[in-house]
Amino acid sequence: MCCCVAWRWQLVAGGASPCRSIPARVASVLEALDSELDAEAENYFSGPPSIEGAQEYVRIRVDGYRDAVAGIDTLDPPDQVADLHRTLHEIMTKLLAAEENRASFASTVTAIDELDRVWEGPEAEAIRAAEAEAIILCHAAQSQFDATQQREDLADVPWMPSDLKEVVLVALDCP
Repeated sequence: MCCCVAWRWQLVAGGASPCRSIPARVASVLEALDSELDAEAENYFSGPPSIEGAQEYVRIRVDGYRDAVAGIDTLDPPDQVADLHRTLHEIMTKLLAAEENRASFASTVTAIDELDRVWEGPEAEAIRAAEAEAIILCHAAQSQFDATQQREDLADVPWMPSDLKEVVLVALDCP
């Protein structure tokens, strides 16, 4: 996984429930971002450093995060995961803003020896702080989904309403 924090959601149990489809749709958005940024990072970091390459790479990162935020905006999560969705949106928006700030700074770089500041300066530090928040959210989301597994014991109780018996098995690949 690249330096972006886009955990992978792996849906373990199928079904048409909104609680099951939202993780799969989030997974699609975040996996697209992660794959694109991994490929671009490999491309950029495999060659000699260049100002133009760095500027292009950070622009691609901004575009990727912009697409991810737009994809997350299109989701209409059920009430059970609305808070997680809202928090994910806030964190992804912070990551986008931090990436935009880094891209803005990168556009001012005029010498190769200034490139270190693109990756280690205050703009990069803001990205790492937002990524740390995303990791915390990932673990909180996994805990929330894991809590539904406790309902599995009630799956065969005939008088229990079906919406209370639903078990959502999701494996988040949290860093």
